[in-house]
Amino acid sequence: MTVGVRPLSAHWGWDRGLPVHRYYLEEFLRTFAADIRGRCLEFDLDLYASRFGGAGVSRVDVLHLDESNPRATIVADLTKPNDIPSDVFDCIICTHVLHVIYEFEKAVNELHRILKPGGTLLVGVPSVSMDGPDAGELWRFVPNGLRMVLSMVFDRDKVLVRGYGNSLVAAAELRGVASHELTRAELNAQDPRFPVEVCARAVK
Repeated sequence: MTVGVRPLSAHWGWDRGLPVHRYYLEEFLRTFAADIRGRCLEFDLDLYASRFGGAGVSRVDVLHLDESNPRATIVADLTKPNDIPSDVFDCIICTHVLHVIYEFEKAVNELHRILKPGGTLLVGVPSVSMDGPDAGELWRFVPNGLRMVLSMVFDRDKVLVRGYGNSLVAAAELRGVASHELTRAELNAQDPRFPVEVCARAVK
């Protein structure tokens, strides 16, 4: 492989700074920070709930598939019967999770079940991105696809989906360029044909 076709980063730009897709994800969470309140659920670690919810968050539970994560307060597989009570969370932050679950429709059903009535699910998934060979990635989502998946269990008029990106930023994401290496104008120019990150807000 010649140098010219190698990515600048093989780790989505994490080794260079904040990845492009995370710039968009954080912008989305900042926009809907008021939804991050009460009892929250996040996956793997409390990466965003406390940061964006602040004093509005009373408790953060961390969900993991097995016992290997010492930060986990709940161990469960959302595609199988589990012991998580129904109607318990005010907010669930599900970022970069659905694309690594083979039966993601079952997971979405469970996310809906464990949300309180009036609770909010905040989702982020990759669309244009590298495929991490060790990350267990299975799927990519476009805005209409994510809307359809969530609308199977949430009322369609309570599902809001946003795609973030443009052709330049999509190319940068594939090359492993970090977000600080692009200008705000380049990052904030939106072209629906080239979503890098797809985010959704769904209310039960």
